Amino acid sequence: MSGSDLLPFAVGHWRKQPEMRIEDAYKWLFHATMGGEHAVTDDAGPRSWMDREWGGLSLPLRSEPESQPLRPDGKIVRVNMRPYKARGGDSEMLLAVFVESAKRFKSDKKEFVREWQALGLFLRAAKVGHLSATSWAKLDREMLPLGYPAIHHSAEYEKVYRPAYRVVLGELWVR
Repeated sequence: MSGSDLLPFAVGHWRKQPEMRIEDAYKWLFHATMGGEHAVTDDAGPRSWMDREWGGLSLPLRSEPESQPLRPDGKIVRVNMRPYKARGGDSEMLLAVFVESAKRFKSDKKEFVREWQALGLFLRAAKVGHLSATSWAKLDREMLPLGYPAIHHSAEYEKVYRPAYRVVLGELWVR
């Protein structure tokens, strides 16, 4: 196992999302260990991405939390934009927190790889919904030669949960 509390914490959340696939677990662990810096390559990109997405947001999904910690220590948080906007949240403030979080967060690819490998070992002993050792091994074979890059959510997850969020530092997201 990884020696940290991240994987058991994440698995507890994953069990509540029946349409979660291995790509979605990978993405969760990636964000929990790497933050959102991969999405901030220049100043204009995050703004146009936010403007485009913010304008098309629907009402929140049933039981969709405004924010969700991705780590048990709360260091990284996923801010779900639909409930945030519905409660009157400010897109400029969220954008500023997102960009500042990307600048401040010190990502750790080794931590991601440790947690990803721990998930592979965990799944050899027990499936979690659609997550299996077979699906893990297939994705690992694809991602390892690429250096474990950021990836998109699975089509199944996209269809059911329509993810619209920003990954931010918990210390900057005080609610």
